[in-house]
Amino acid sequence: MNQEDLQKALESLGRGGITVNGDLVLEKHVENEIGNVETGGIGILINHYGESRRPTLTVSDNGIKSAIEALMEAKDDKDEHLFRNKKQWWAVYRVLKEFCNYPADMKGFEAKMKDLEVADVDGRPALSYESLKGASKDVPKLACSPSAWNGFESISDNYKQQCVVAEFLMHKLGIKS
Repeated sequence: MNQEDLQKALESLGRGGITVNGDLVLEKHVENEIGNVETGGIGILINHYGESRRPTLTVSDNGIKSAIEALMEAKDDKDEHLFRNKKQWWAVYRVLKEFCNYPADMKGFEAKMKDLEVADVDGRPALSYESLKGASKDVPKLACSPSAWNGFESISDNYKQQCVVAEFLMHKLGIKS
């Protein structure tokens, strides 16, 4: 398809109520790259509903801070903390990004957590950009919404740790009953 044909196709989409943002350069524009997949390609997370239809909560920063503090103190039936390694910040990031309109940019998220004074709680694993980035590679199947994580906990201990944290946080924030 040449440039002119592509331009006509985009114009006809616009008449049907579909808008296309950005410059036309005959390249794919990726909104959210989730890393290389096993087959060597690139996985892309596509938001079919648009940002305006994403479910968001109106939870104050203080409410989120309280939920994270409760998470840091929560223990399982073996009296071990639920939140026990720094890569579990990935689950916190995914829940807050998906449901509470927190920064999608990992460095912006890290700064927000530092502003809330929860990124480095005494005795609990501290948040860092590197831990978020590392976790995204360790648990690639969790690049989807945390509400769709059911069943992933059985893949490995890494997945289970993420799912437990996300589940706890979603309950505390009233996302999931």
